[in-house]
Amino acid sequence: MINISLERLDESLEKVIYSVTIKVWFTLTARTLMRFLRFLKLSLGLDYRSMALYRALIGIIVMADVVYRLPDLTNFYTDLGLVPRATFLSEMAMPWSFSLHLANGSFAFAVFMFSIHFLFGLMVFFGYKTRWAFFGAYLMTLSVHNRNWMVNNGGDDVLRAILFLSVFLPTNRWWSLDSLKSKGERPTGTWMSTWVFAVTLQVFVVYFVSYILKDHPIWRKDFSAIFFASRLDIFATPLGLWLRHFPVIQKLTTILTIYIEWLGPILLIVPFLFGRFWWKVRLGTVLMFWGLHAGIAATMYIGLFPYTCIAMWSIFIPGPVWEKFFGYFRGKGFGDLTIYFDGECGFCKKSVHFFREFVLLPEVKLLPGESDPSIHRDMEKNHSWVIVNGEGKRFFAYDGFVEMIRHSPVLSWKSKIYSSRFANAMGSRAYHWVSFHRDLFSKFSQWLIWEEPKKPFYTLIGLREIAGAFIFLTLLNWNLTTIKKIKYSSPFFENVTRWLHLYQEWNMFAPFPKMDNVWLEVVGELNDGTQIELLTGDTDIYRVKDQDFAKNVPNEHWRKFYLNTTSRSDYTRYYGGYLCRLWNTRKIRNKNSPLRKLEIVSYSQMNLPNGDKGGIERKISWKHWCFDEDYKREANSSQKN
Repeated sequence: MINISLERLDESLEKVIYSVTIKVWFTLTARTLMRFLRFLKLSLGLDYRSMALYRALIGIIVMADVVYRLPDLTNFYTDLGLVPRATFLSEMAMPWSFSLHLANGSFAFAVFMFSIHFLFGLMVFFGYKTRWAFFGAYLMTLSVHNRNWMVNNGGDDVLRAILFLSVFLPTNRWWSLDSLKSKGERPTGTWMSTWVFAVTLQVFVVYFVSYILKDHPIWRKDFSAIFFASRLDIFATPLGLWLRHFPVIQKLTTILTIYIEWLGPILLIVPFLFGRFWWKVRLGTVLMFWGLHAGIAATMYIGLFPYTCIAMWSIFIPGPVWEKFFGYFRGKGFGDLTIYFDGECGFCKKSVHFFREFVLLPEVKLLPGESDPSIHRDMEKNHSWVIVNGEGKRFFAYDGFVEMIRHSPVLSWKSKIYSSRFANAMGSRAYHWVSFHRDLFSKFSQWLIWEEPKKPFYTLIGLREIAGAFIFLTLLNWNLTTIKKIKYSSPFFENVTRWLHLYQEWNMFAPFPKMDNVWLEVVGELNDGTQIELLTGDTDIYRVKDQDFAKNVPNEHWRKFYLNTTSRSDYTRYYGGYLCRLWNTRKIRNKNSPLRKLEIVSYSQMNLPNGDKGGIERKISWKHWCFDEDYKREANSSQKN
């Protein structure tokens, strides 16, 4: 009996030990897994403050893009420009080429459309109705791109893609009017979603696909790509021209560029492999690409592309950077500030919340003056808000504004300017004028209404995550199709990409840069028989004008168009018609000298490896008659001969 009992006891103990072991193993495994998943979210997710900075920078880019296009409003976006709407719709339009700008071809309508475009950029910058603002900016951007795609470049593809993706990101949780209106607390930490993976993939392919396409020995073996790229006169800045004298530096920058495009995207997607140093690796990656694009902007004229990419990379600034940033200013007492306002003045309350949202630390206290009798007496006596610093000293009116600036991490470096005698005099007058017209400002600020935080709608969140995964697959499949050597096709995703206007191709200077300088000369014949080169106004039509042409290219959009005309006869035909309209309708010199006909001549000159230039090749790209009777007369004359 005793032996049987001992055997049963042993069996029971074995079962208990086995059961406990299994439970402990599962518990430890689950905890380890959860800890790893939290770490993945921390290292791969997007910090809310970085998304807010990204939103503000993209808003600036959108507004800058509008301003950058304004000088050519008539040239590119009206019926008097390069491509009238009738020509575009009959010869160039695709089924997916949606453009609101095609609704009217007048200058006034173009101004109206660009004003709305700029307004959406301003809304994005301040974070007001942010998702709708991003959607509006995306819609207006693709609309202007589709109005005249002859002048689009890679920077336009980047901007259009990230505007679309930004619609689905919570970029308004910090430093925004949306956040200001919300009564909820600011979120901290990182945000993880399928849209984070879509954004990361978009940034990844910009560089890694470019690296794959740059498979020529000029990039991988000779390292002379930057040498040839810097000798393209149409792109070269003064610094780029100066660096032509240092071929060793150009070889090193070629090596650096190709390795950054290979290593940088990989570091972007695997920071978790570096353990507790993950955020330093991610910060280093961001700084590396900022440096790359700053170098491109300093040496090449390629429009807003490098600045758009700098703004794009800001979204990946890791959270610990912000903790150190705020910690530095907290250590200096920047958060030791209390702002008392008139509790009965809605405009006053909104104003101080606006200042704290955008330029002060979040721990700065905002209190109604009525909460402290002593403060309230001073407020009524000085007819002013009351600013109290960490030492208990009180400041009023404009002096209070200056003290607030001293406690701003963003504006403290300007405090001496704001406290100067002139600024003090002007600021005091402005403050007192505003303080005596608070009712007027209250009417203008009625749109800023405090809102309760919305409860999460989980069905909508689930659909959003499914949509993010779908866009991830769409971007992946499209970019695979652009790598010609793998011969991959995906008709369904290609169509989705076109309809969403996410089409992109990262082949700038791939597989190698252009090896020749190209320029155009347009020889026109006036009514009196005088010949003139139309682009420079030079009457000596036989002088080589390569440098004159490069210096007279107005901006990146014209630069892109001129480069396209060297290989597209239809572009030169549009250009010929445009030049006739420009001379005879918009810029007629005098009644006796209308432009009768013109020849568009393209020139090419090879850049040689030793720094010299080869021979000049000349090609007549297009002949254009401005009047039908001239064309018919010459055609009949040719037939008779």
